[in-house]
Amino acid sequence: MLDLKLDTFLTLCETRNYTKTATLLNITQPAVTQHIKYLEGYYQTKLLYYDEKRRLHLTEHGKLLRAYAQTIKADAQIIERKLKNPPDQPDELKLGTLTTTGESLVPHMVAEYLRRYPEKKVSMYLGEADALQKQLKAGRIQFCIIDTYCPPLEFESRELFEAHTVCVCSPEHPLAGKTVDFRELNDYRLIFRENDTNSYRNLMQILHAHNQDINNFRSYVEIGTINTVQKMVMENIGISFIYRFVVQEKLDSGALSQIHIRNFSSHSMFNFVWMKNSFFEPANLQFLDVCNEVLDSSVFHRQDSLPD
Repeated sequence: MLDLKLDTFLTLCETRNYTKTATLLNITQPAVTQHIKYLEGYYQTKLLYYDEKRRLHLTEHGKLLRAYAQTIKADAQIIERKLKNPPDQPDELKLGTLTTTGESLVPHMVAEYLRRYPEKKVSMYLGEADALQKQLKAGRIQFCIIDTYCPPLEFESRELFEAHTVCVCSPEHPLAGKTVDFRELNDYRLIFRENDTNSYRNLMQILHAHNQDINNFRSYVEIGTINTVQKMVMENIGISFIYRFVVQEKLDSGALSQIHIRNFSSHSMFNFVWMKNSFFEPANLQFLDVCNEVLDSSVFHRQDSLPD
């Protein structure tokens, strides 16, 4: 259970407003002020300050305390779940991952982990990076696998693998296996995941880097999951930009073909992330070891780390 004063501080860090914090915690505004003053007195440092526009900000020491309190709060939630379970119940590992990796690569990692530790239980949550970071802070998951920046003051991370994006199509598509200029793709339908996803943001970065937009294409289809995107491409409905590791097996089997684009390169680093200074770091590193072994094994072959 997190100390009430630290909980007040964390809520104030989110709202940046004393009145909103009081409302959310169902306490009075003077109580919020008292809690913050107590923490500043205890640590003998200023935690927050107002700028000239009366906007509330964290000091450097405030940021440090926030990171500490977030980890304490997250670990407390995990400990609470473990203590409420019967002593003879197996440990449950809760992890999060992007939908892209959750539907392709991470199940291999979970399977190998359970082969090695058959007494364990695993819960895997799929979502977008920002939502997974929030779940980490709330203690709903112990770690996650994502491809976005994680502030080192709040999170511990390890580089897992580098993923390259490729343009794919059906083997029956006119551009299958060909090398083309980027603008030649505009004559065809583009298929991609829905807005507000990391996959969509990655696509926008690729297109904008080549002075392109989705409206430059003949038409487009916006779909919910990466598996549905692949199926639509295999039906020869259009083309898509997808991480190589997601489609490697289909490229190898001939179910999909690659369109080679001149002067094109796009890659992202996937990271293994958990809360800074978490009590559960040894357990997280145990799963990380399995991840690295799977990536080095025949399941993955590190093919995705190779340039096109």
